[in-house]
Amino acid sequence: MGLFDKIGRRASVMGKMAETVGVDFAEKVAQDPTVAAKYREAVMRCSHCSHDGECKGWMAEHPHATETPDYCRNKDLLEGLARG
Repeated sequence: MGLFDKIGRRASVMGKMAETVGVDFAEKVAQDPTVAAKYREAVMRCSHCSHDGECKGWMAEHPHATETPDYCRNKDLLEGLARG
């Protein structure tokens, strides 16, 4: 698997997790352009996570959640953006 393929897949997972907890990154970036850098960093953190399968299963079981799983490397970011 190539690096760009992995990052692309993890960007998709990150986007789905954001959607699951009610975060619209496009809207957040429009409100605050510095969120774009936070998004890139979040995708990179996600790409180093070993819970890919668990994460996808969790999202399938929790299509609309208020919190991310405890193992999520982007928990603080996503939950903070969802609240504010």
